[in-house]
Amino acid sequence: MPSVAGRIVFIVHYFPPINSTGGKRVEALSKYFARWGRSVTVVTTMKTGADGAFSESVPEGVAVLEIDRLGRLARSVPPVVRCDGSRNSAPRWTSRLKARVQRWFGQLPDPRLPFAAAFASPMLAPEIVATLERADVVVSSMPPWPTHLAALVVRWRFGRRVVMDYRDNFSANHIMPGSAAAKYLEAKLDGWLARHADGVIVISEPMAEYYRQFNDRVKVVLNGYDGEIIESVRAGLGPARVAALPPVTVRYLGRISRDRIPRALIAAVSDAVQSGRLSRGRMRFQLHGECEQLRGYVVQQHPDLMELFEFYPSVPYREALGLMLTADYLLFAETSDQSSLSARGVLTTKLFEYLACGRPILAEIDENTEAGRLIRRAGRGHVVANSREDFAAFLDGAMTKSPAAESDAAFVQTLSRQSQAVDYLGFLDNEICGRRAR
Repeated sequence: MPSVAGRIVFIVHYFPPINSTGGKRVEALSKYFARWGRSVTVVTTMKTGADGAFSESVPEGVAVLEIDRLGRLARSVPPVVRCDGSRNSAPRWTSRLKARVQRWFGQLPDPRLPFAAAFASPMLAPEIVATLERADVVVSSMPPWPTHLAALVVRWRFGRRVVMDYRDNFSANHIMPGSAAAKYLEAKLDGWLARHADGVIVISEPMAEYYRQFNDRVKVVLNGYDGEIIESVRAGLGPARVAALPPVTVRYLGRISRDRIPRALIAAVSDAVQSGRLSRGRMRFQLHGECEQLRGYVVQQHPDLMELFEFYPSVPYREALGLMLTADYLLFAETSDQSSLSARGVLTTKLFEYLACGRPILAEIDENTEAGRLIRRAGRGHVVANSREDFAAFLDGAMTKSPAAESDAAFVQTLSRQSQAVDYLGFLDNEICGRRAR
């Protein structure tokens, strides 16, 4: 076996052409690895319109092999665009069914389990077999967790070295539902998976602390941002046009679940509006993505503020970056607190993109979490708080049109995908391929 990872195979579910935040990590890693002379192949699931919009491109030099549930080569089926411009997507009843199943069984009954089983199938495509037989290292990235199971099947069938990449905790996940029995089984399964890997890569130190109980070869590689894409989008925006009059625009891009609603910020805004300290035309919240939970909360708890909120559907990745770059403030709302290692360690891709865009962040999180400390470290001008009093002080004082974030550019640069890819590849070369397999 070579001492470097010359031939790298990723096993993932989220990857272009679908527009998904979950696919950006491996998309960027594969781009840089291929650019640096490594042979990179991504083995992934066949996609349909239910998986999301087909708006993203595969990085240059990266081979993508899509397979069906039997392991045969397949092609993704683009979403059908109807006359009204809408696309086919998963019906609502499937979302309701998924929520009910997860309430009792957690993440265990995952629909991607056949994808994992396909790697043991005698029908596995010859192209996949040949690729895996030549691989120096196989990297699986979750969620979903069956990608790690697929990697172990590859390890046993082909004798490859395996690294498991965790973008979120599988077990002890503070966000995911599940009964006590399901949580217990998830912990047992997660420990079994991680113990059989040659190495584990996680996105934050609290996650590393958790997974070191299963594997002594754990590496932290942050999510980061892709500076090349951001600068390309910035260049295409042209000269900044600053409106002479309000409103100040606060933007959010992504999904807001019930536990991510920025209740303290909204309460502070309500207090300021009712007291006359903030005029209704002074501020606008523009939310792009799955934000129905937030809409329902405002309707029920603060109906007088609905005129301050504008809701839009999700947008393609580059358009989303353009909206970030041109916002007055960016809203960061995550379940990030001190309640568990999982909650402390939330460091989403969106956070790094916010920092790279250089706009001030309004973060309703505990300032002592990993995300809170990172935002504080990235520069002045960001607001990290979780009380209505702190946000009231912001509304009364610092809120301005097109403010400066006063970012620490040198520090933010270290958070780029390219910088993280250097660390990632070094781990694969030195700790995995440079040492005898476990």
